[in-house]
Amino acid sequence: MNKEKRDFIIGSFILTILILLLILTILFVLYQKEKESMLNIPENKYNITDYVYIEKVDYSKYSNLFTGNLEVPKITLKNMSEDIINEFENNETDILLEIVNSSKILESKIENSEYNPTSTINVDMDYSINNNILSIKYILTIKLDFNLDSIVKTLYFNYDVENKKVLSNSELLNNLGYNTLEISEYLLDNIILKDKEMEDKVIDSLSNNEMTIKDIINNKEEYINRINDKLINLNFYVNKDNISIEYFNDDLINICYVYDGENKYEITQYKKG
Repeated sequence: MNKEKRDFIIGSFILTILILLLILTILFVLYQKEKESMLNIPENKYNITDYVYIEKVDYSKYSNLFTGNLEVPKITLKNMSEDIINEFENNETDILLEIVNSSKILESKIENSEYNPTSTINVDMDYSINNNILSIKYILTIKLDFNLDSIVKTLYFNYDVENKKVLSNSELLNNLGYNTLEISEYLLDNIILKDKEMEDKVIDSLSNNEMTIKDIINNKEEYINRINDKLINLNFYVNKDNISIEYFNDDLINICYVYDGENKYEITQYKKG
């Protein structure tokens, strides 16, 4: 092989290597840009502070009746129609009035006695915008120290900020791509039948017939459909990873069978599979 031919082959090999390195470098840069772009895309194009304002309502005048922090948060909506804002405010006002009603009960108890109340007020509040849906959860819990059951008042609000409308439960779940039958099956398996044995006997809430938990499982589709029909009566809060489903356990369980246990307010998390 003469020198010119050998030099040509070596030069072609080196040029090929350089071209491959250039292609790999370009592909790596494009990948990094795409990765960076994906990471930097905002989850929403709406800012929560444009729609929600939080202030504190001071209930310290009831400090002789309740213990703990008596500054209660209050939500005010912004940049929505007046009708929507007013309806939300009216619903929230009805909830906060429960503090006044409870204070009257406590005042009547201590009027002619040595009774020293240790009742409490607690607010579980959350709000966020995900998939252009503003979702608000507001739960007021009042624990009266002479009452085994807590007083629970709730307000859930789901608003499509892009289309400027309050969403019904079915609209909310459809917009998020949730299958209501799958949610119903989740509630049946994880709430209604939780801690039940196959041979446990119960009374069907519609037919009044005695049956076992095994009978419910054998006719699972019927009971899933019952729950699905009642989903409109439940409340939903949306966050980034899942939805919160609010229910009173007696209302939910009685969809399937007669429940005579303690009535409890509960929230369960459900994540789309």
